[in-house]
Amino acid sequence: MAIISIPDVAPAKLAEHCGFFAREGLKIRWTEIRGSSDAVPGLASGDTHVALWNYVTGYAVEDRQPGLARLIADAYQAENDCFLLMVRKDSPIQSLADLKSNGTGDKITIGVGTFKSVSTLTTESTLRLAGVTADDITFVQVPLPQMAAAVQNRRVDVGWMTEPFITFFKKQYGGRLLEDVATAGTSQWPIAGWAVGTKWADAHPDLVARFQRALARGQELAARDDSTVKKILPSYAHIDEETAHSIALGSFPTTLNPTRLQRVADAMEEFSRGKSEADKYLTKPIDASKLLWHAPGSASTSPTSPLGATS
Repeated sequence: MAIISIPDVAPAKLAEHCGFFAREGLKIRWTEIRGSSDAVPGLASGDTHVALWNYVTGYAVEDRQPGLARLIADAYQAENDCFLLMVRKDSPIQSLADLKSNGTGDKITIGVGTFKSVSTLTTESTLRLAGVTADDITFVQVPLPQMAAAVQNRRVDVGWMTEPFITFFKKQYGGRLLEDVATAGTSQWPIAGWAVGTKWADAHPDLVARFQRALARGQELAARDDSTVKKILPSYAHIDEETAHSIALGSFPTTLNPTRLQRVADAMEEFSRGKSEADKYLTKPIDASKLLWHAPGSASTSPTSPLGATS
């Protein structure tokens, strides 16, 4: 499994900790990656069986390499206070309106994890509410673990942050909230799911089904009681127990619903309009329902079926 050390992964770690994978006869080998795009070669070759897959990256891969990967389970959904635009405590920036370019001087810089990602997409959607567009600002790529320092040291004016880096920035530097990017049009925004390489999954449907069952139990546990998530985080997310217990969490969906996931694909298409080919999120529309894996010879995954279940 290719993972990133963030809260999205907690249900899978819970599934291992509670023996759910072992009961299905599975042993997990974890590989830490920097972002979902790092998992593409492994999924293509079959060396990586399952990867944490943020939906923006997933749809972009489908746009350019159709059929390479398919979704088998949902993972994480944004909630209030867990994806934020942050500034220094002494920053002159007080509102999103302050980001609008006046056509002279340098543009405000916003640090994001990667270009054409969930960070840029949710930022663009949020900026639009204040009449600000991507043309008014400059995105700067900064690894998320370095984002707090980048903002504090004035490498960027604004930083897109997620946990646990939000809590670190507040505690270490007194960082200040500028705007929550998971509100209004991006409220309860689908963030990430679990993907498999299509060729490998089609050749090993029994393994996939066993994995889905075990993961679903971990996901249900996380959804029912987020204290279990905060307890497991220090074991893999490189944070201490105090930080883990103070962070704001998103939610852990227990159904794989393509209607909900379509929101991301539609937003990517919308914010691609008028951009150069190099800057587009997508070059063509994506139908999220076609990205859900189902065993060869079976029907498609139902929008209302339990997480990962196929019929």
